[in-house]
Amino acid sequence: MQADLSLLPLFRGLSTEEIEELLSKLVFQRKSYPPGSLIASQGEECNRLLIIEEGAVKGEMIGPSGKSLKIEDMLAPTALAPAFIFGKQNKFPVNVLSTSPMKLIVIPRNELLKMFGLDARVLQNFLSMISSRAQFLSEKLRLHSFKSLKSKLAFYLINEAGNKTSFKLKHSQNELADLFGVARPSVGRAFLHLQNEGIIDIRYKQVEIRNVTKLHDAYSD
Repeated sequence: MQADLSLLPLFRGLSTEEIEELLSKLVFQRKSYPPGSLIASQGEECNRLLIIEEGAVKGEMIGPSGKSLKIEDMLAPTALAPAFIFGKQNKFPVNVLSTSPMKLIVIPRNELLKMFGLDARVLQNFLSMISSRAQFLSEKLRLHSFKSLKSKLAFYLINEAGNKTSFKLKHSQNELADLFGVARPSVGRAFLHLQNEGIIDIRYKQVEIRNVTKLHDAYSD
């Protein structure tokens, strides 16, 4: 199902009709991919804006050992790597692979600049996207700075919970294993450890934080 592009942060404040009119003034491509396709390679020049119009992708980073680490799942509508288009080191930071049948809008860099000139709202939205992305990457780096899996999991749970003490996990244990760069059984053991300590209670994907202070202590270890 094709996503409503007005839901894309890049086009916040624009109607569907305004978006289509804006795109009609640009030279761009619409592409389709089956599941498992390599959309962009880590280290490839990022010289165009890629917008997922339909479907989903995942970003994977290949470490020095050759091990693949999943960074993020992305669903339509979303823009891929917008912060890298105008940088001096404008390379895709990860491999981008489709996880479902997908459709992509490809806008070359010069056409993107043209779009900024046509509508100042799009430029403002683009700058906001970059700022938000920088904040996200900062949190991601902080997550991977923790030495133990227990600390990573505790930090993840605190961020997912927000101001709540009971919430449903958005990720499966397999997905968390990819996120943390560990084997799936290790994630299960980390959850069990926190539960045995009376810090959390988890049933299926529903988590209840029983001791907030100890959970904070766990990621401070």
